Amino acid sequence: MTVSATTTTFCPFCGTGKTYHLVDGRLKCAQCAHKFTPIPRHSHLPEETIRVIGRYFWEMTPTISVASTLNLNIKTVQRYFLRAREGMARCCEESAMAHFGTDRVPPGLFERDGSRTSCGNQAQPVCAIAVSAETISLLFADENTEQIALPQAAEIAGWLYGRTPESITRHLLDQIYLYLHALPASSDLPRLFWQFAKKGLTRYQGGFRHNFPLFLREMEFRFKVRQRPDAADLCCQLLIDHTTHQEN
Repeated sequence: MTVSATTTTFCPFCGTGKTYHLVDGRLKCAQCAHKFTPIPRHSHLPEETIRVIGRYFWEMTPTISVASTLNLNIKTVQRYFLRAREGMARCCEESAMAHFGTDRVPPGLFERDGSRTSCGNQAQPVCAIAVSAETISLLFADENTEQIALPQAAEIAGWLYGRTPESITRHLLDQIYLYLHALPASSDLPRLFWQFAKKGLTRYQGGFRHNFPLFLREMEFRFKVRQRPDAADLCCQLLIDHTTHQEN
């Protein structure tokens, strides 16, 4: 069914970059198995317009409002919003790799540290929250982690988990919880992050459910730069850079 593999297009559902070409022209994600149409690689929008879109994205303005204001097709705006999230995901993944040597962990790690017992028999992990040098990283639960490095146990401050398997498959925000280990003051970061993320995700009115990991990465990025005065400019430049990456 697949004809070749590529690492240049990011999955819009989980944000990973390993995808496979299908004979019908679509791509299939090697991690989450979703099939999708690749983003067109050419844009006629000038850089200044893309920067304006980036600022609207940073302000979490609805795509329909942006399309109306800029007189653009809503699918065009959605495409650039997706690119902004992809760019944020790449930054967060690179940060996780730099600090912890991985951006993923095996789901079994959730069980081995006793967290699942404390969270309930049906609890399923979404991601581990690792803390290092006053920063956090989300390490997503992934079955295909046999060949990757694992973070030190002391670096994992806690987990985001779903109360039941359905909580994960349907991405029910009101059934996804934060479990924290008894760690030093740095453990406040995961708690602050989850409060921040839930508030941000709620503004999307359920739209995050179709690609939850990518939206979580967006919240991770926003949380990390939330106190920077140039955060909006950073978002715009990241969108420009990722657009260039997509189109070249």
